[in-house]
Amino acid sequence: MATQHSDASAILEANGMATSSRNIYYLRDAPVMHAILALGLPMAAGLAITSLYNVVNSYFVGHHGSVADLAALIMGYPVIGTITAIAGLFGVGGSTLLARMLGSGDTSRAKALSSFVCYASLGAGVVLAVLGCLALDPLLHMLGASADGAHAGAHHGGAEVYAATSGFVLALLLGAPLWLLMFTLEQLVRGEGYAKQSMYGLIWGVLANLAADYVLIVLLHMGATGSAWAIACANLAAIVYYLIFLAKHSPYFSMRLTDFSCAPQIVRPVLSVGASQLAQSMFIVFSTLLLNHLSIKYGQAATASFGVSIRLIMVPQTLCMGIAMGAIPLFAYSWGAGNRERLRASLRCAVIFICAAACGFMVPALVLSDWALYLAGGSALAGTADIVFTALVCSTVGYGLVVLWISYFQACAKSLAALGATAALGVCFVLCVLAGDALFGFEGLALSFPVALSSAAAIGTLLFVLSGGTRIPPSSSTQSSKS
Repeated sequence: MATQHSDASAILEANGMATSSRNIYYLRDAPVMHAILALGLPMAAGLAITSLYNVVNSYFVGHHGSVADLAALIMGYPVIGTITAIAGLFGVGGSTLLARMLGSGDTSRAKALSSFVCYASLGAGVVLAVLGCLALDPLLHMLGASADGAHAGAHHGGAEVYAATSGFVLALLLGAPLWLLMFTLEQLVRGEGYAKQSMYGLIWGVLANLAADYVLIVLLHMGATGSAWAIACANLAAIVYYLIFLAKHSPYFSMRLTDFSCAPQIVRPVLSVGASQLAQSMFIVFSTLLLNHLSIKYGQAATASFGVSIRLIMVPQTLCMGIAMGAIPLFAYSWGAGNRERLRASLRCAVIFICAAACGFMVPALVLSDWALYLAGGSALAGTADIVFTALVCSTVGYGLVVLWISYFQACAKSLAALGATAALGVCFVLCVLAGDALFGFEGLALSFPVALSSAAAIGTLLFVLSGGTRIPPSSSTQSSKS
């Protein structure tokens, strides 16, 4: 790897290119395997670091809280998904537009862009917090928690779950403005090419989260509510880091109200790109809501088992997602350049990396499943979580391939195929989960995950063939060069 890095530097110097041109080298000239690693691993590392928030919170709540607190973590997950989805609307949309501005050399509106996305994310967070607090009780019922015993899960401690979920969700809503601003700032840092600094801010947030978890959960016994406030503390710590870094190193960043602008040239491209991210994230919210309503009837331990297992499986899933999403620029560049051989080699390499990462995690995860479940959820989930964790581990390969197909279709402007793959994921998940629950109960609910994701991956493969595979129409490179 060191030899490849020195070779890359030598090529850049020989061609008289600055360090900022390194990404072009990776997209155009670097060996495909090197390019996939250089683009995918930083993305995967950032996503994996973010997933540590959930693992750390699950550990402290599992060992120093109640089963109701553990159930509250999964019951409130749709709220986290909603916050993340709205954050992507401004963060991803803003960073993408900033990168295009830097690439074109037209940075005259860069400060107006950064000011708009920062204040828009803060404003959206405040609106979400106010609306959520005003409709807290209906929201909790929608999440599957009930205080009056009418819900099927009330016979399994529904009142305790309702109280824990209420505190957890309320704290999440109050911390939403900080969460949205942190994500937007992190995306702006990444959009300027500061990948390492983006990860440093996330690491700082994890350390702050760890310290806050210890104080709020271990010392103050705040349970799930404490974990939500710990996330707010982590977001605040990351915000401070990003603001200091951008103020010192970025000539394009501003949070001055005088730079704020709602010009169509800024708002329209931000929302058009961010809307796709919002739609994908909301599917996660819907699937979690459905899972909550189906699992709560099996008791607190069943709901908590899904919550703990989903958090543990986030590590390999984020690695697969990072490789797939990190390869999007490589796919898009090869497609626009009309370089079919590089496109084919890149896709083949991404498939190999994703399958290797998923299978490499599967073996040790299954061998050490008892230890992992005890570490994340304590002894209260012994037995119940085994089948859930095993099923989710076996679904990792399908998940990685589904994300890869959607990323590939988006990069190659195959919008109908991308929409079809996303719809296939949703339809397969809903049908398999409902059928598994109705036919086989709790075990069927768990085993529906690998069946649904494998089916969606197979449909994605079929769409890949039907949409032309790696064949590049002659008009694609011509249109790219004109644009």
